[in-house]
Amino acid sequence: MNGLTRRGFFSMTAAMAQSPAPPPNIVFLCSDDHTAADLGCYGNPHIRTPNLDRLAARSARFTHCFVTSPQCSPNRSALFTGATAHTTGTSRLHTPMPPWEKTFLESLKERGYHTGGYRKVHQGDAFNRRFDFYRPAASAPFAEFFDQRPANQPFFLHIGFTDPHRPYRPNAVTPPHDRTKVRLPNFLPDTPEIREDLGMYADFISRLDAECGQLLDLLAARGLAGNTIVFFTGDNGMPFPGAKGTCYDPGLNVPLLVHWPGKTKAAVHPELISHVDLPATWLDLAGAPPTPKMQGRSFRGLLDGSPYQKRDAVYSERNWHDNFDPIRSIRTERYKLIFNAAPHFPYRPAWDLADSLTWKSYLDLARKGKLSPAHGRLVQPARPMVELYDLATDPDEFHNLADSPAHAAIRLDLQKKLDEWMEKTYDFLPPTAPGWPARL
Repeated sequence: MNGLTRRGFFSMTAAMAQSPAPPPNIVFLCSDDHTAADLGCYGNPHIRTPNLDRLAARSARFTHCFVTSPQCSPNRSALFTGATAHTTGTSRLHTPMPPWEKTFLESLKERGYHTGGYRKVHQGDAFNRRFDFYRPAASAPFAEFFDQRPANQPFFLHIGFTDPHRPYRPNAVTPPHDRTKVRLPNFLPDTPEIREDLGMYADFISRLDAECGQLLDLLAARGLAGNTIVFFTGDNGMPFPGAKGTCYDPGLNVPLLVHWPGKTKAAVHPELISHVDLPATWLDLAGAPPTPKMQGRSFRGLLDGSPYQKRDAVYSERNWHDNFDPIRSIRTERYKLIFNAAPHFPYRPAWDLADSLTWKSYLDLARKGKLSPAHGRLVQPARPMVELYDLATDPDEFHNLADSPAHAAIRLDLQKKLDEWMEKTYDFLPPTAPGWPARL
């Protein structure tokens, strides 16, 4: 027994078994303007994402993860606070995080975590100083964080990629994706210009994938992969008309992969997840309670089998993004209700979409009268105040059932739930349902 008595040996091993495991490191990888369907592991065979596909093969992959806003900085604020943007006064694009708002970063630091950030955080320059380590430049090597981090502290590392955000350019990767084989979503017309645009989008996703591979390889090379939980998601949907900036699923549904070594099993999860759930989950993994303002709930139970409270709905909002377009939505497993608070406005794409090959081709088709009724909704002079979709029979959200007598009860129920959420989260918009709230 090498000098140890049998009793001493077993006492020591028992104490080791009872000693708490070291807190896990957490790495958060966030793509920019990226719909869930646009990864190989999500069923797109024409896009090259080998590194994320390998990660997904040993991860929990969530098919129904939704952002709180189809806009960059408002949704990113929710990722830090766990509260929707109108609650924290960050619903307008580029609004900096108020200095009085506590985020999960402060809670992790209280638990002894060393925090780092790279590239796009989009909460203002003052906010970047909340990280112990921050590098804005795309040229800053990921190894720098690991070189200088305290070896005796767990860490949280945020990497905010700027791909596949516009503007696009040809030949971002070699070889470029075959434009004839790109995935053409049903909500977009089929033209050579749109296929070229989608091809460049795919190229930028492949470039993102390569950088994710670099980070994953670095974790392995530094001997950190075994105690590091990796999260990958997107900040909002793809930068195309009918997606980014809208509350249709292509603007809200983003990828979510979570790999927890020794805990997660390779599995596909259909449960509804909101981005406000991510910071609550990170704090739960670190052994910290949620902050008082957090509206999300931890989904740790879906990763390690512990108890989990299932969501019955997710909520999203859109406000100012180059133009004012206040929208609220509620989505259940089957239904989506959208409230357009300014229905007299036509659809107006954000500036990066307005200058795209896709939108120019869209408008050209409209001038020639060649848009289908489904595609033509984006060029109408106004929109309905309420939209209701049965996602089981109409996953593309083409057929508005808001005025259907057979769906009147569903519409009213969803409007009431949306109004309850708006009231609880201190929304500034008026209620969506007539007579709400029903009080004396």
